[in-house]
Amino acid sequence: MNLDQALGFMTGKCGKHHYPEHMKDSRKIATEGIVLLKNENNILPLKDKKVALFGAGATQTSVCGTGSGYVMAPYVVSIYEGLKNAGFQITSEGWIRRYDDLYKKTNKEDKTLTKINRAWSGLSILVDDIEVTDEDVTNAKSADTAIYVVRRNAGEGGDRKAEKGDYYLSDMEEQNIKKVAAAFEHTIVVFNTCVMDAGFINTIPGIEGAILLGQAGMEAGNALADVICGKVSPSGHLTDSWAKKYEDNPASATFSSNDGNSMQEDYVEDIYVGYRYFDTFDVEPLFPFGYGLSYSKPEFKLRNITADWENISLELEVVNVGEVASKFVAQVYVSAPIGRLNKPYQELKGYKKTVEIRPKEKDVLKIVIPTESLASYDMDQAAFVMEPGKYLFRIGNDSRDNAVMAIVELDAETKVRQVSNQLKADKELNVLVTPEKCVNRIKTETEEAVAACEANTVCAVKLNADECVTIDGAAKPVSKRVSGKGNPDSTFIDVVEGRVEMKDFVDSLDEEVLFRLVAGAADEVKHETPKRTKKKYKAVGGPSSSGSTTALYVNSLGIPNWKVTDGPAGCHLPFCGVTGWPVGMVVAATWNDELSELQGKGIGKELEYYSHSIILGPGMNIHRDPLGGRSFEYYSEDPYVSGKMAAAMTVGVQQTPGAGVSIKHFACNNQENDRSEQNNTVTERALREIYLRGFEICVREANPKTVMTSYNLINGTYTSSSYDLITNILRGEWGFKGLVMTDWGSKSEKHLDLAAGNDLIMGGYRSEFLKAAVHGTPAQFDEDGYVHCEEFKVFGGFFKNTVEFWNAFKLDANGSDEIKTEVKAGVELNEKVKERVDEGVAIVTENADGSKTVTYKGVDRGAYLDIEDVKTCATRTLEQIADSISYRKMMKK
Repeated sequence: MNLDQALGFMTGKCGKHHYPEHMKDSRKIATEGIVLLKNENNILPLKDKKVALFGAGATQTSVCGTGSGYVMAPYVVSIYEGLKNAGFQITSEGWIRRYDDLYKKTNKEDKTLTKINRAWSGLSILVDDIEVTDEDVTNAKSADTAIYVVRRNAGEGGDRKAEKGDYYLSDMEEQNIKKVAAAFEHTIVVFNTCVMDAGFINTIPGIEGAILLGQAGMEAGNALADVICGKVSPSGHLTDSWAKKYEDNPASATFSSNDGNSMQEDYVEDIYVGYRYFDTFDVEPLFPFGYGLSYSKPEFKLRNITADWENISLELEVVNVGEVASKFVAQVYVSAPIGRLNKPYQELKGYKKTVEIRPKEKDVLKIVIPTESLASYDMDQAAFVMEPGKYLFRIGNDSRDNAVMAIVELDAETKVRQVSNQLKADKELNVLVTPEKCVNRIKTETEEAVAACEANTVCAVKLNADECVTIDGAAKPVSKRVSGKGNPDSTFIDVVEGRVEMKDFVDSLDEEVLFRLVAGAADEVKHETPKRTKKKYKAVGGPSSSGSTTALYVNSLGIPNWKVTDGPAGCHLPFCGVTGWPVGMVVAATWNDELSELQGKGIGKELEYYSHSIILGPGMNIHRDPLGGRSFEYYSEDPYVSGKMAAAMTVGVQQTPGAGVSIKHFACNNQENDRSEQNNTVTERALREIYLRGFEICVREANPKTVMTSYNLINGTYTSSSYDLITNILRGEWGFKGLVMTDWGSKSEKHLDLAAGNDLIMGGYRSEFLKAAVHGTPAQFDEDGYVHCEEFKVFGGFFKNTVEFWNAFKLDANGSDEIKTEVKAGVELNEKVKERVDEGVAIVTENADGSKTVTYKGVDRGAYLDIEDVKTCATRTLEQIADSISYRKMMKK
């Protein structure tokens, strides 16, 4: 804990912010990520700067989520403050003051949340809206326009609920909004939320405007004011479909706890996620994917298209046919011919944002789409294939507002990339298939496009199957670490500076050092090794955060502690002067890769300032259902948007020498309830086309330094223990060269993690357990009949963890082995012994002398970890440390 953090816990105040330009950048990103949902009678932008403001989010604006995704910025501009800063007069000060007083009183008197809960996780008591009284309305009536802010928050560890006050309006919110909309000439609703039920904006009379602010970072209020007053024309677009009814979402019936079983998720919707479902099954959404209004209007024209087996290139002309200077997003969707393989009606394959275009002027965009991205995964052939026929290229504002402007025709089926099946579903699924109605619709639209082509209003190009060279994309063997000679005098500095080979250095290390290199510093046991360095080196300092590798060998071997911090909406460093950036959902809503890169650049600089090497992000899991607890942190329901945004952020962060990202959570961490143990049954096709695709794009395009696996299981195997996922797909197919780490405190078996290629166990793991796995050490018991337990600090000392020393013995009621321990007469049994008896894994026998024998059932695994796997993982960890901010700080570069 550094000085800022120590003072912060005493005073509640953050340290100095060192990058004022980042505050401006945060505001810029937030402004472009705001989505205008409704604008009847052109109520926006407001011309009158007198407004009545209501709703919990007015002053207590939610700007990021809770848990590891929380960022404590030095200040937060609320919507109330942003409007005041922009010169608005707020006529509802009485209501604002009453709500604020209640909020502060409630949180001051609360005894359920600790300082750690509030400072580390960003938790607070979210007070529901108070009544808007007749007196409140009367006092605020000097304004013609009312703004009502609906606020929600969510975060790590729990999913949202399809209940009032969460996905739906609370009774008080509904009552207030109806009263406000009836009382004021104009009413605007601001959603300070993720996706929720928004149908009320069309059913409650009087609501003319609606805006999605999302959780837009420390400058949220100023950004919203920029849009409301017309300083900036809104250019954000949704990265999710908003359903008319929650039940319209394809996974809603069984998602998370909805069916009473959060431990098993069957992905029966398969590839039909989000708009792929709504568009294919003709379910009308409230707002379609990609939707977003502007104060102006674009017109799209395709100037040219070319195609070969590498890329399809489109040249678009975007004209501002409205009356306000604006930016616009050109979205390209493709409808593929449906043959043997089921396919969605259309899929997003490219997008680009214009510069700000003045009225009647234009911008010309070039959008390049990899031809391979048009292929579908055929599980029977273990290959990505393109079926013959006409591929319709649609260009427009969103998934519903677009038009066919080009045809790419393929003469015969072709295999674009040959891989191998790796992640077979652990049971048969009765998955959705494309309905005949959709198939016929595509056929009709193809006929219409051909006719338009003959009339020269649609462009057409051809691809010849015989010109396609199939890519050999099958997993290449990942070479094992080559053993070295061992150099007992070498240091890590010698390795980095090229005097000694890494393999020789690693083989010179004793196993106690190796065990500590493949686990974080949490739960660490002290260990010393003879000093090899000639100079004195100090551990990397700075604020406490999420975790670090060991600092035990800084001075002896020259290996610095490699520090990582949670994110991804900024560095998770409580009480430090860090930037609170917009969350992933808002960044993605900009549809502007350059802004994601800009955010990454800022984060990279702050990592360096605070001596951290890695931001644990971007988060890029798919919004499978709107109730996902961390949807704010992730980008989209669409893997292409997710991959491109993550790649841009990665490029930005890694421009700072030694800084890196950890793209997470690999993969299918799409729910929070029971996330540590729940299993996802998914077809390999859905995995490759939806849930892995974004990660693949990021890895191939941006070369992230690290990847974090998820807590959950996929098809019966923990992701961190999946050789197929980590070694065969990530490394073998995609060519990933970096480090893979577990999520903190995962419940997987660590020997399987290391064997699978998961290099680093975070936040930490007892070296004795790895030693026990290598040597088969038996369980270690205390005199009270239970295994020895110890408590250790984790998360930089903010939390504690208890570990149990079962070592090579694994408890299992059906196990064939037993292990016994004696408890002397007069010694009371540990309460945990009784719990194990109830679980059926222990038996207590009373002996004649008053002593007791406790017998545990299970499996004696003996030696079950190969030291070579440890050395391979230690090598990858050291390779990351060699090119890190931590190493530069230690060497004072």
